Amino acid sequence: MNKIVVLIFACIVFVGSVVAQGYEIKVKVNGVADTVMYLGHHFGDKKYVVDTSKVDSKGNCTFSGAEALKKGIYIVVMPSQNMTYFEIIVGNEQKFSVETDVANLVTNMKVKGSLENKLFNDYQRKMSELQAKHMALNDAKTKYADNPDSVKNINDRIAAVNTERHEYILNMIKNNKQTFWAKVLNSMVEVDVPEPPRDDKGNITDSTFQWRYYKQHYFDNIDFKEDGLLRTPIFQGKLNYFFEKVVIPSPDSMKVESDRVIQMAYQGDSLMFRFVAAHLLNYFETSKIMGFDEVFVHIAEQWYLSGKTYWGDSTFMAKLTERVVKISPNIIGNIAPDLKKMECHDGTFMSLHAVEAEYTILVFFEPDCGHCKKEVPELYSKFKDTLATMGVKVFLVYTQYEKDKWIDFINEKDLITNGWYNVWDGPYPHSNFRNFYDIYSTPVVFVLDKDKRIVAKRINIENLADFIRFDKQRKEKMGKP
Repeated sequence: MNKIVVLIFACIVFVGSVVAQGYEIKVKVNGVADTVMYLGHHFGDKKYVVDTSKVDSKGNCTFSGAEALKKGIYIVVMPSQNMTYFEIIVGNEQKFSVETDVANLVTNMKVKGSLENKLFNDYQRKMSELQAKHMALNDAKTKYADNPDSVKNINDRIAAVNTERHEYILNMIKNNKQTFWAKVLNSMVEVDVPEPPRDDKGNITDSTFQWRYYKQHYFDNIDFKEDGLLRTPIFQGKLNYFFEKVVIPSPDSMKVESDRVIQMAYQGDSLMFRFVAAHLLNYFETSKIMGFDEVFVHIAEQWYLSGKTYWGDSTFMAKLTERVVKISPNIIGNIAPDLKKMECHDGTFMSLHAVEAEYTILVFFEPDCGHCKKEVPELYSKFKDTLATMGVKVFLVYTQYEKDKWIDFINEKDLITNGWYNVWDGPYPHSNFRNFYDIYSTPVVFVLDKDKRIVAKRINIENLADFIRFDKQRKEKMGKP
């Protein structure tokens, strides 16, 4: 299924304010001749070409245009050099020249007419120098690993290199605050986290203080009013890291932090707002982590369907609404929609909510599905060996309408035993299970508790027993029956 959020990015990539009239960037690369070069820029984790220029016999080319380029870290791509590229800064200065050669694009670079690109190149050289020192010290540390005094000395020298790097960056930011490059550099600086509070005896009194401080101040060095940060390889990585590594991986925490971050970017109809909202909507819709679809629904309702996003056209909004409507009924924690009067393989009828069990495993399958042919018999084996003794029953829903094929599958796999219900919605479909449970592929597995509340969804069959054990232990600790 095509994810609906992909539609957003096509309409936001090239939106943004300009800073001046026209650009002219002269490039000379010794070792490249009689070919073409491309000028592009980063955008999130992708790169986009915005201009092409012919290269003469001496390696000269010029990128120019009547309208100013939008701020960002741009790339000069050399197809004749296996698509190798080097980076330049495009800020307020948009008429400048750079010269370098293929032997070492960074070290041999010369810049004229752009303070920002001079600073950027100085930074690249300094980082290369410090990286070389760091690697040499790490090699020495490995070599002298059996000598504690040497290792301590090397660790002290590594710390000194790290301090030098940090101070170099802070000084460059401090001395060039007026530049776009300073904003880019600042976005890479980690926040300083204070020491945790301690009592009179020196014992830490709040073990979560540093994590909470780091989470709260994680974006302090990001200027959310600067759309140009989106055209760097930095911003999206920081955004992803925050939600992957910093925030507690629970839907409730993710909803709170998503709202907070989107609110930081909410500057009317800005590109930053468009990107952050769209990226997080897509991030949670496509996440493989169980329960994160709840965050997708929350962002859709809070920011899109509420009318705050002006860029979504009627087609996109209709598709988004359809996705929300399909996902909402089967969010973890909700009571599973009942499937009433489903016909069993023996001609009797059964409803989902009529199943009396500590846990009900609800499965949607079809016999022609390759995964179903393997996983349904595997589930049956686990049910007989383990799950049935754990208070589990199975409600296996056939999703198609060829009764003979369904019955043949049941008989062939011998899927008949107490506590295992083979049901279908035919021959006169009435249960609306596809919409209630967002069934667009098979197999799909849900776990329901005794109250028919959804406690897991789209879970792998091999993980079912472990999950049920975990959920039982969780309920015991919470004092729930």
